[in-house]
Formats: sequence, structure tokens, C-alpha cells
Amino acid sequence: MLFRETEPSDRLFVIREGRVQLYQTRENGSEFTFGICASGTLLGLASLVLNRPNVLPGQAIDRVMASVIRRADFFRCMEAVPKLQANILELLAMLALESIERSVPMALDPASARLGSTLLRLAKPAASGVERSRCEVVGLSHEELGKMIGPSRTWVGLTLAEFERRGLLTKTRGRLTIPDTGLLAKAVAELQNADR
Repeated sequence: MLFRETEPSDRLFVIREGRVQLYQTRENGSEFTFGICASGTLLGLASLVLNRPNVLPGQAIDRVMASVIRRADFFRCMEAVPKLQANILELLAMLALESIERSVPMALDPASARLGSTLLRLAKPAASGVERSRCEVVGLSHEELGKMIGPSRTWVGLTLAEFERRGLLTKTRGRLTIPDTGLLAKAVAELQNADR
């Protein structure tokens, strides 16, 4: 666990390696995954700036390396480097817009479109020297994907099989390869438009 829900937040994390799951446990004990954060992600910024407890717990999915800055040191940096204040303000505004742009349409999308959109957000380049449109999602189970978008593990498996049949991805154990992210994005747009 990097941090728990409702704990005081006095640290900012920058994920350098590995992945962190942000989730919520419901009253019946089931989990809903809000997101999987990969390298380069800032965690805890809003809670740190507002001096509020964490809203969601953050748990490492695999081995995580992170840089950590405590609240007092963060504000000392803000005073010492004026440009940092403007950068943080811009970052918070971008995160707010991204959250709105992502969550509002996804609430209205069919589950298959939500799955496709989630795969595109989580996908990382397959390897250096490979065309940029080829990406992978590594280390997520059908159950974890289901927790992120709502449907059951079985539904996720069936929908991924349909995506594979259409040539939108290939599946191997612990790895989903998207040969052409543009093609998957087009399929997601078609699914979104078909439901409206």
C-alpha cells in the first residue's frame, strides 16, 4: 500500500516504475478500480495541496519505484521556484479537464466502448523500434479490467475475444497487443456512435 483512504496526505508520489491501482471497496466487499497509474504519474497532488485526507487508496500492482516529497518540502520548493507554482496550477487544470472529458462520455458509452477506451488509455508502446501505433497492455487480468469498467470477468473475456476476431488486438497470457491503436480508436468511435 502506498497510501490508504482517509489517511492524512502529507506526501506526493511520482511513479517512476511499476503500476499503482486506485480503487474503492464497496460495503459488500467488492472493489471498483478507478484507474491504473503507470510511470510518470503524480499521485496525491490534490490532497497534498488542499491538506485533506486521501480520497482513494493506492496499492502497488507490481514492484513500484517512486519519488516522494513531503508536504513541507513541496511548499518550500513552491516558494523557491516561482515557475513551479504556475506549472502545478496548469497541471491541476489539465487533470480536471481530462477527468471531465474521460468520465462524462464514458458514463454514456456502451460497455464495449468503455473497454476499448480503457485499453487505449492503458496501452504503452510495445518496444523500441516498433511502429508507434503498436501498443500493449501488460499484466492486467480480465477481472481487473472488469473492475475498471463495470462488467464481469466473463463478459470482458468474451468482448476481448470479439476484439481479437475483428483484428483489433491479440491476446497472450498476461498481455494484450494492439497492433494498430488508430484502428481500435476507430472501432471505439463506431461503438459510441451506434449507441446514440
